[in-house]
Amino acid sequence: MMNFLELPVLEVVQPLASFYVFKIKASDLLKIAFAEELQYRNENRELIGSQRKLDVKRLEDVAKYINTAEMAFPNAIILACNYLPEEGVNTEDPKVRWRIEDTDKGKCIIIPTDTPLAAIVDGQHRLKAFKFADPDRSSVELLCSVYFDLPNSYQAQLFATINSNQKRVDKSLAFEQFGFNIGDEPEKSWTPEKLAVFLSRRLNSDTNSPFFAHIKLAPKDSNFYLVDTSTSNWFVSTATIVEGILSLITSNPKRDRVEMQLYRVWFGRDRSQLERFPDTSPLRKEFINENDAAIYETTRDFFSFVKSLLWKSALSPSYIQKTVGVQALFDFLRKVLINRSSANLPDMLARVKDVDFNDNFFQASGVGRSRIRNLLLYANGMIEQETIDKRPNEFDNIARLLSPKQ
Repeated sequence: MMNFLELPVLEVVQPLASFYVFKIKASDLLKIAFAEELQYRNENRELIGSQRKLDVKRLEDVAKYINTAEMAFPNAIILACNYLPEEGVNTEDPKVRWRIEDTDKGKCIIIPTDTPLAAIVDGQHRLKAFKFADPDRSSVELLCSVYFDLPNSYQAQLFATINSNQKRVDKSLAFEQFGFNIGDEPEKSWTPEKLAVFLSRRLNSDTNSPFFAHIKLAPKDSNFYLVDTSTSNWFVSTATIVEGILSLITSNPKRDRVEMQLYRVWFGRDRSQLERFPDTSPLRKEFINENDAAIYETTRDFFSFVKSLLWKSALSPSYIQKTVGVQALFDFLRKVLINRSSANLPDMLARVKDVDFNDNFFQASGVGRSRIRNLLLYANGMIEQETIDKRPNEFDNIARLLSPKQ
């Protein structure tokens, strides 16, 4: 059984995204937050980290200040929750994720305390210095601002924006190591994550995109639905789109990022560095060859078919219009592209256009994602009989949903 903190929050709405503000004891925050260190190389040019290294002298100096009678940290520590979990943690499970709930205390943030699931975007020295301070200071309350499901590149943008004007942080360090350079980077140097963020922004700004003006930095488990009406205010999270695009171009985004960051942007960083890694992602070759237009058009065109064949005819709210549905559709697209049958996408989607995606068989969870994906694959003869035999109840329900309505 997992342990949780339940803390009152305030929602703050700003152009980049909404975030939540709360207070928490330093001792509790140390248990639930972590920081990745910047990349440093040893004599063999091997990477030994991925964020700015902690300065012990600075930690000791901050700890001395924490111990004083006039200690004050009025500025917030910035967190990105539900990010980079430990191996084996399923953050698609609503019970595991950080989440916002309405309680008898008002709006609260629910924080699992068994596993650190919050990356520190800014303020790691302030927090970690409490380990060097007097033990009685561990009960000091700290102000936190938390973003939900903030992609790595946006964490980089926030860190760079906050720190690049401070003398303590070198601009090239802040931007270079996190992938947000002051000048424009050559496209050949873009990591899969950076490209995925760029393409998600383009999907959001392209008037011909089915996602035009509807992608936001928001929690993946948002209760908003995709509703295709002129008066709707639907959105899908940036994290959902970024992860979907990543699934088409890489099987290991972190490995690719770390490998490419062995070299500086203007001094040797190139996507060809990744050619030596076996990777069956269907658009991997397009990524390596910098054919970003093909990746964008494939994604945009597929979801344009989805919009016309599935979203418009769906009864809202519908699971095909929720996060699990968009995730399952990306899973399906990946499988189709691997099988090189994308030319038939409209026909393939048309086979499920009469399915009631409101049916109780589906769920807003990882199980729901799997069931929608399997329905799409089953309808197009892309499921092995062995898989069907192992899950008879699931595929009996899928057959029921695909049966012509009487």
